[in-house]
Amino acid sequence: MGVKGFLEYPLLYQSLQVAGGFFGARVRAIAKYLVLRPGSRVIDVGCGPGFIVDYLPAGIEYFGFDVDERYIAYAKRHFADKGSFQCRPFDDAAASAVGPADIVMMNGVIHHLDEVTAIAVLRAIRKALNPSGTLFTLDSCFHDGQSAIASFLLRNDRGRFVRPETAYRALLRSVFEDVQTYVREDLSWVPYTWLIGLSRTVPA
Repeated sequence: MGVKGFLEYPLLYQSLQVAGGFFGARVRAIAKYLVLRPGSRVIDVGCGPGFIVDYLPAGIEYFGFDVDERYIAYAKRHFADKGSFQCRPFDDAAASAVGPADIVMMNGVIHHLDEVTAIAVLRAIRKALNPSGTLFTLDSCFHDGQSAIASFLLRNDRGRFVRPETAYRALLRSVFEDVQTYVREDLSWVPYTWLIGLSRTVPA
């Protein structure tokens, strides 16, 4: 079984994410850059098997979306008491069904999407956000001066569209008026470069 097949299994996928420090990076980035309170309405686009919901505050309204049937089936079995999970693309219909949201998250998703697909998803997310809402994105990022290990990992990532910071920022700004980006290389024990994006229709 190749790496791709290995990652189709939720527990194996999560074990790899935890062992490499990548899941912890998501948890730390969310804690650092988002304010989540009981009652917050949160949409997670590309939620995978749903493990992140265990690390979000109790009392939020959580809606997870993913196109992987195996991941969503796992999430429904193990986390149905903490959120709602749907196996479908996040499009205008999904946005209308679950919006308006205070927060939309995309953890490790955009670097899997080409420009056309990414913009379509971002436009649907914009429709799903309330006027003061925030889109939080976390992705692999090429960056000048990054370690050789980070560069190697990114060049061999399953995602075919890993970008530099400027390209992520331009993509987000094509849909949102207020975009802030942050490059972090200290979120995981494995040398890795992360790009956090906070996008809004109006300034925070």
